[in-house]
Amino acid sequence: MSKPELLYGERVPADFGQPGNPLNFGDRSTVELTEVEIFYSLFELPMDVAIARLPKSLHPSIPAVMATNFWHGREGPFGEFNLATVALACRTGIKPRHLIIGSWCDNPAAAQFFRERYGFNCQAAAIQCRESFERVVGRIVVDDKTILETVGTEFLPIVSGGGSVKYSPPLNLTVIDGQAMLAQFEAGYSFKRVLRGSANNPIFNAREIGDDAIQPTTPIAGTLAVCDVHLLPVRFQVDLTVPAEAGGASKIGGK
Repeated sequence: MSKPELLYGERVPADFGQPGNPLNFGDRSTVELTEVEIFYSLFELPMDVAIARLPKSLHPSIPAVMATNFWHGREGPFGEFNLATVALACRTGIKPRHLIIGSWCDNPAAAQFFRERYGFNCQAAAIQCRESFERVVGRIVVDDKTILETVGTEFLPIVSGGGSVKYSPPLNLTVIDGQAMLAQFEAGYSFKRVLRGSANNPIFNAREIGDDAIQPTTPIAGTLAVCDVHLLPVRFQVDLTVPAEAGGASKIGGK
């Protein structure tokens, strides 16, 4: 019986460009954010697009999936903020993850925190994430131009919804001990309210988001959750070329 074929990404480290600032390991405390609204939506995209954009150390999801994610934090150590990301679903070994393609933030202090602690290369943007009686709208505006708008409709409450929503930890390209690595975002979630429904992207400017070829196709679902978020210190790193099953995913030594 032949072994199953494993799919890997094809992107070489040189194609990623220069990573952002090195991670800051100075503060290892847990940061608590209360009543965070998270609007998270999934869409299929062509498998060849995903494989071409994932590094050799990661497996694509099957089917290939892209995610948009909007966070609206009402209070915390850096005040009110909105954080938005676009990511490709992937796996380190068997563990689901998301490789961040682009990230944006409307609060400089929050952007600095997420950049230094987790490697999010946040661009400045005007971000909206609003719920009305019939829909949820997440929008990213850069230089007065809307580059992404995700709309969720037909939302229904999910009883005991915290068990129905799983957020795959994001991976960000950054510098750890002088080497370009993927840093894994760490957080815990205490769910208070969960809705699930349909989602679509009436506006998706792939070029402004960062890659012309990334175009969502079939919508899968959207969720809106309100939860307390526990931001934990980063603990794991992923090599760009060595798969997790060969030792490429490891705990950050001494951190």
